[in-house]
Amino acid sequence: MEPGRGEQIKLINPSLGTEKLDVHLNRLVPGGPRGKVHHHSNADNVYIVKRGQGTLTVEGKTYQIRENDVVYIPAGMKHALANLSGELFEIFEIYAPSGRHFDFVVDE
Repeated sequence: MEPGRGEQIKLINPSLGTEKLDVHLNRLVPGGPRGKVHHHSNADNVYIVKRGQGTLTVEGKTYQIRENDVVYIPAGMKHALANLSGELFEIFEIYAPSGRHFDFVVDE
Protein backbone atom coordinates (compact mmCIF):
# COMPACT_ATOMS: atom_id res chain seq x y z
CA MET A 1 0.00 0.00 0.00
CA GLU A 2 1.25 3.48 -0.86
CA PRO A 3 2.61 5.62 2.00
CA GLY A 4 -0.02 7.65 3.84
CA ARG A 5 -2.98 5.46 2.76
CA GLY A 6 -3.07 3.13 5.75
CA GLU A 7 -2.04 -0.45 6.41
CA GLN A 8 -2.54 -3.90 4.96
CA ILE A 9 -2.79 -6.96 7.19
CA LYS A 10 -2.09 -10.17 5.28
CA LEU A 11 -4.30 -13.09 6.27
CA ILE A 12 -3.92 -15.74 3.53
CA ASN A 13 -1.31 -15.31 0.79
CA PRO A 14 1.43 -17.03 -1.23
CA SER A 15 3.82 -16.90 1.76
CA LEU A 16 1.60 -19.62 3.26
CA GLY A 17 1.91 -21.71 0.10
CA THR A 18 -1.32 -20.77 -1.65
CA GLU A 19 -1.27 -19.83 -5.33
CA LYS A 20 -5.04 -19.64 -5.71
CA LEU A 21 -6.13 -17.15 -3.06
CA ASP A 22 -4.98 -13.98 -1.31
CA VAL A 23 -7.01 -12.45 1.54
CA HIS A 24 -6.02 -9.33 3.45
CA LEU A 25 -7.55 -6.55 5.52
CA ASN A 26 -6.97 -2.99 4.31
CA ARG A 27 -7.29 -0.17 6.84
CA LEU A 28 -7.47 3.13 4.96
CA VAL A 29 -6.93 6.28 7.02
CA PRO A 30 -9.49 9.09 6.95
CA GLY A 31 -8.94 11.46 4.04
CA GLY A 32 -5.88 9.57 2.79
CA PRO A 33 -4.74 9.62 -0.84
CA ARG A 34 -6.77 7.74 -3.45
CA GLY A 35 -5.28 4.52 -4.72
CA LYS A 36 -3.99 4.41 -8.28
CA VAL A 37 -6.33 3.36 -11.07
CA HIS A 38 -5.22 -0.16 -11.92
CA HIS A 39 -6.34 -3.61 -13.01
CA HIS A 40 -5.36 -7.24 -12.54
CA SER A 41 -4.99 -9.16 -15.82
CA ASN A 42 -5.94 -12.60 -14.49
CA ALA A 43 -7.23 -12.15 -10.95
CA ASP A 44 -10.79 -11.46 -9.89
CA ASN A 45 -11.10 -9.09 -6.92
CA VAL A 46 -13.69 -9.01 -4.11
CA TYR A 47 -14.11 -6.29 -1.47
CA ILE A 48 -16.09 -6.92 1.72
CA VAL A 49 -16.55 -3.68 3.64
CA LYS A 50 -16.06 -4.24 7.35
CA ARG A 51 -16.27 -0.66 8.63
CA GLY A 52 -16.74 2.88 7.36
CA GLN A 53 -17.35 4.04 3.82
CA GLY A 54 -15.25 4.71 0.78
CA THR A 55 -15.32 5.73 -2.84
CA LEU A 56 -14.78 3.05 -5.46
CA THR A 57 -14.19 3.96 -9.09
CA VAL A 58 -14.67 1.13 -11.62
CA GLU A 59 -14.23 1.75 -15.36
CA GLY A 60 -14.73 5.49 -14.83
CA LYS A 61 -17.92 5.27 -12.74
CA THR A 62 -17.76 6.20 -9.04
CA TYR A 63 -19.72 4.45 -6.28
CA GLN A 64 -20.02 4.93 -2.53
CA ILE A 65 -19.43 1.66 -0.70
CA ARG A 66 -20.08 1.17 3.01
CA GLU A 67 -20.23 -1.33 5.85
CA ASN A 68 -21.53 -4.79 4.83
CA ASP A 69 -21.29 -4.10 1.07
CA VAL A 70 -19.71 -6.83 -1.06
CA VAL A 71 -18.20 -5.82 -4.40
CA TYR A 72 -17.00 -8.10 -7.20
CA ILE A 73 -14.48 -6.71 -9.73
CA PRO A 74 -13.73 -9.12 -12.59
CA ALA A 75 -10.19 -9.49 -13.93
CA GLY A 76 -9.23 -6.73 -16.35
CA MET A 77 -11.56 -4.02 -14.99
CA LYS A 78 -9.85 -0.72 -14.11
CA HIS A 79 -10.55 0.37 -10.53
CA ALA A 80 -9.37 2.55 -7.63
CA LEU A 81 -10.39 2.93 -3.99
CA ALA A 82 -10.31 5.92 -1.64
CA ASN A 83 -11.35 6.85 1.88
CA LEU A 84 -12.66 10.39 1.61
CA SER A 85 -14.60 10.12 4.88
CA GLY A 86 -13.58 11.29 8.33
CA GLU A 87 -13.37 7.79 9.82
CA LEU A 88 -11.29 4.64 9.33
CA PHE A 89 -12.36 2.56 6.31
CA GLU A 90 -11.72 -1.19 6.57
CA ILE A 91 -12.23 -3.72 3.81
CA PHE A 92 -11.37 -7.36 3.41
CA GLU A 93 -9.84 -7.79 -0.04
CA ILE A 94 -9.70 -11.12 -1.85
CA TYR A 95 -7.75 -11.95 -5.03
CA ALA A 96 -8.07 -15.18 -6.98
CA PRO A 97 -5.86 -16.47 -8.44
CA SER A 98 -2.88 -15.07 -6.57
CA GLY A 99 0.82 -15.88 -6.43
CA ARG A 100 2.58 -16.05 -9.79
CA HIS A 101 -0.76 -15.48 -11.56
CA PHE A 102 -1.30 -12.07 -9.91
CA ASP A 103 -0.30 -8.71 -11.35
CA PHE A 104 -1.00 -5.05 -10.52
CA VAL A 105 -1.10 -2.98 -13.72
CA VAL A 106 -1.26 0.80 -13.18
CA ASP A 107 -3.57 2.53 -15.69
CA GLU A 108 -3.09 6.24 -14.84
